[in-house]
Amino acid sequence: MASSPAPAFTVVGKPLRRVEGADKVSGRARYTADHEPPGTLWAKNVRSPLPHARIVSIDTSRAKQVPGVRAVITAADIPDTLTGRNIKDLPLLCTDVVRYVGDRVAVVAADDRHAAEEGAAAVDVRYEELPAVFDPIEAMEPGAPLLHADPRSYTGFPVDVRPEMTNVCGYATWDRGDMEAGFAEADVVLEHTFVTQLAHQGYLEPSAYLIQITEPTGGRPERIEVWSSVKVPYGTRKELARLLERPVEDILMHAVTIGADFGGKGGVGDLAAGYYLARSLGRPIKFVNTASEDLTAAAPKHAIHVSMRTGIKRDGKIVAHDAKVVINRGAYTGLNTSPNGLLGGAGRAGNFYDIPNLHIEAFAAYTNRVPCGYMRAPGSPQILFAVESHMNLLAREIGMDPLDFRRRNMPAEKPSGAAHLGNKVLDAAAEAYGWAERATAPRDGGRTLIGHGISLIDRTQGAGEASSALTVNPDGTITAVTAMPDNGTGGLTVVAAITAETFGVPFERVHLVRGDTDTFEIDVESGASRMTNAAGHAVLAAAEEIKEKLSPLAARALGAETAEWVAAEPQPDGSVKPGGWRGGDGRFISLEDLASELVKEGDPAAHAQVTLRTPRSPDPGICAQMAEVEVDAETGQVTLKRMVTAQDVGTIINSLGHQGQIDGSIVQGAGYALMEELVLDHGRITTPNFNDYRMPTIQDIPELTTVNVPDPGMGPFTAKSIGELPHIPTAGAIANAVADAIGAPMLELPLTAERVLAAIRSRG
Repeated sequence: MASSPAPAFTVVGKPLRRVEGADKVSGRARYTADHEPPGTLWAKNVRSPLPHARIVSIDTSRAKQVPGVRAVITAADIPDTLTGRNIKDLPLLCTDVVRYVGDRVAVVAADDRHAAEEGAAAVDVRYEELPAVFDPIEAMEPGAPLLHADPRSYTGFPVDVRPEMTNVCGYATWDRGDMEAGFAEADVVLEHTFVTQLAHQGYLEPSAYLIQITEPTGGRPERIEVWSSVKVPYGTRKELARLLERPVEDILMHAVTIGADFGGKGGVGDLAAGYYLARSLGRPIKFVNTASEDLTAAAPKHAIHVSMRTGIKRDGKIVAHDAKVVINRGAYTGLNTSPNGLLGGAGRAGNFYDIPNLHIEAFAAYTNRVPCGYMRAPGSPQILFAVESHMNLLAREIGMDPLDFRRRNMPAEKPSGAAHLGNKVLDAAAEAYGWAERATAPRDGGRTLIGHGISLIDRTQGAGEASSALTVNPDGTITAVTAMPDNGTGGLTVVAAITAETFGVPFERVHLVRGDTDTFEIDVESGASRMTNAAGHAVLAAAEEIKEKLSPLAARALGAETAEWVAAEPQPDGSVKPGGWRGGDGRFISLEDLASELVKEGDPAAHAQVTLRTPRSPDPGICAQMAEVEVDAETGQVTLKRMVTAQDVGTIINSLGHQGQIDGSIVQGAGYALMEELVLDHGRITTPNFNDYRMPTIQDIPELTTVNVPDPGMGPFTAKSIGELPHIPTAGAIANAVADAIGAPMLELPLTAERVLAAIRSRG
């Protein structure tokens, strides 16, 4: 049977402008810090200067004398309640112990920001310093300083963490096959340990929170109104309601523009403390962190240790793989949402290779460091850097091309049973890169060493609940309402594009309206590569409902018994035949004509609101990347010269946004590989600003080559997610290229000149 021709899209796949772009470039977009209800007071946290200490006393008298200071609160002034997205282990304000440099001890509210900062500096806190531990391996040793006296009393604490596990807050194992038999079969066994650094998401807008309590009016009860730079408004509302012991309906999370988050803005932050100040003072309370506060005390990317022992045959087949993952969680679990207390990437320490005998053991450990949060594919970039570096070292040990080594261990099928795409994606990357020709290319230019690296990974597409409200207006335009967060991913534009394509109208005829948490009971939130999948299907469902309800109206207009929807269709001259209905006699009426003739304002047939849960795809997306580097043999300086990425993609909704996500992911991955690191000294971050915390600029990034390998997905119009997938393999590809250039393994990120030079010297 012949396959159906691919649909001819009129909007989907085009390079579309951001629907919110004009507001952002013109300054009309409003971020949390731009909102200031009448009477707003500024708040500032008093933070611990020590990594671990007992609070002996807090004297707020001097702070209260500062002109403009209206109140100072400590833990004694608010309920002793713990928060967290899953494990509830984080105090709103510290009661008796501080556990990291930056832990919140008190809050000052004042007339303006400067008075709040002066008041915070005037709070006198006396501490008794306690022993601290910063390394997660040391933290898990018997006798290590305990951060939490009774962690198993915390709501949501993982049941698999055994009582004898010191400072462990997450644990799981993954097993298949017979490890002993697998290693007995191996011809070669290699062991390596890899270490990744503490890093920051690098968003421009610092964390900000604004909360006010409105008086009951017109029969409406008191409301708690929130403006906050969080990517999970519904989740934040739910947790805040729990903390305040209020119904969720009492809390309204307003829609704001978020100056990016890349996963880092997902908790209640300072909202609960702000509520108690607002309650006592009767005025709105605003927190806006400085960039330094966010860099030193706000949920950075986890540092992870990965140890691996692998047995292989001389033909390159992996027969046994044993991995241990240790995640440095920091002082609290914070933004973690996993029931086992780990990051989602923890179980990826074998990648997706066809390994018959596998054992992975993963831990998350409390340490006296800043609590960590999420960043693009949490845990996977760290762990897959280790796995893919280890794979290259295995291939090198037996003299096998690292590309062929990966092919040798590729599964035959996807989880769904379809043919696996791994080799196809690998081949596409290799062809674009010229992998076969690298062997004859110059490798040693004296002082300049040239290396080539490869990395291969997969990543699942997320799913979840989403809502959509669509209305066909009398002028033929479409109003699309969504309450998804605007954190810069382009999700709003995707919603508008799917709406336009579904109704067969020009993209400009869709008016996108952002809702708040009163608009829907639930809507999609940012994270886990779910936004396009979940929101897109909600739009499709609402559009289909409207077309079905308007069909009798179209039939009446056509003088027919029934009318069938006909999709918009591109014409040979470049024009587009609009979407509409066709009667049995072939007569046609467009959606716009039907609306202008028969649709009245408020017509229920022209409106639909849908909430649904999308299924998760069984098949993850696959990405292969290849990198070329130059290494200065005398200084260790690494220069990234070429980068090729190949990934399987479904239907691309917005070609401009799709490429932007790929490029942004790789740039972040290159920064993570080569330079980005929050440096610590006894728990204190010594890179507290963007002058010290190095991030890549355009001078650090070469031209990027992208190869898209078509493969239909489960998203709207068979789309697939792209926001996180290309970020994961970048560090591994670059590290393997450096190792190839210098002839020595790179076991630690970032690949600074000092580390690379040390590796060069270590080879003699």
